[in-house]
Amino acid sequence: MKAMVFSDLITARNSFGALLGITLFVSAFIAVGTDTLIAAVACMGAMVPFMYLFSISAYDEQGGWEQFRLTLPLTRRQVAYGRYASMLALTGCAMVLALAAGLLIGAVAGALPAGMVPEGLLLGVTTPEMLVVAVVAVSLIILLSAAVTLPLIMRFGMTKGTRLVPVVMLLALSAVAGLLGTGLDTIGLDAVLTSGSIMMVMAVGAVVALSLYGASALLAARLYEQREL
Repeated sequence: MKAMVFSDLITARNSFGALLGITLFVSAFIAVGTDTLIAAVACMGAMVPFMYLFSISAYDEQGGWEQFRLTLPLTRRQVAYGRYASMLALTGCAMVLALAAGLLIGAVAGALPAGMVPEGLLLGVTTPEMLVVAVVAVSLIILLSAAVTLPLIMRFGMTKGTRLVPVVMLLALSAVAGLLGTGLDTIGLDAVLTSGSIMMVMAVGAVVALSLYGASALLAARLYEQREL
């Protein structure tokens, strides 16, 4: 699996520069346009792994790389698990990068004369704790999105699999909406949120997201083993 992780990262290495450049530009534009650091770090934390997911999946279908890879000493299960591991690693790196960029922007904005930058970009208005919560939350959402997307790509390929992603995502959102409307009140979620126990909520969210991500990896490996290339 380690070989697959390095293969993915090396394959996407050439696009990392452009990816980071686009992400920084868009994040800076959003920060200025919304007058808040939270939107900027959330954008950065989401864009890098999300664009990586589709870029690395697209590389599989270019030049017969996917078929050639199977001639290497890698099992299909290792290929699937390696893809999940590289996605998880890049999401973690994006979290650190987004948080560092947010703190840097806040520090630079604070060093400038008053009135030159929007107040929302100052660390006194947006605390580091708020940035951490924003980055973690958006990263968990990305992992959940990958948990839905990767099995479809592993089973049907990038071209066909992505056609099904919107349908599956709509069904998942409908199910979540129904759950929110009927069942979550019984577990006291409103009380938790109003009490300010956001860290506990984030910890539970992380456990749920990582558990679903792991279950998705098991499913994707099984589907990839059954796929004809």
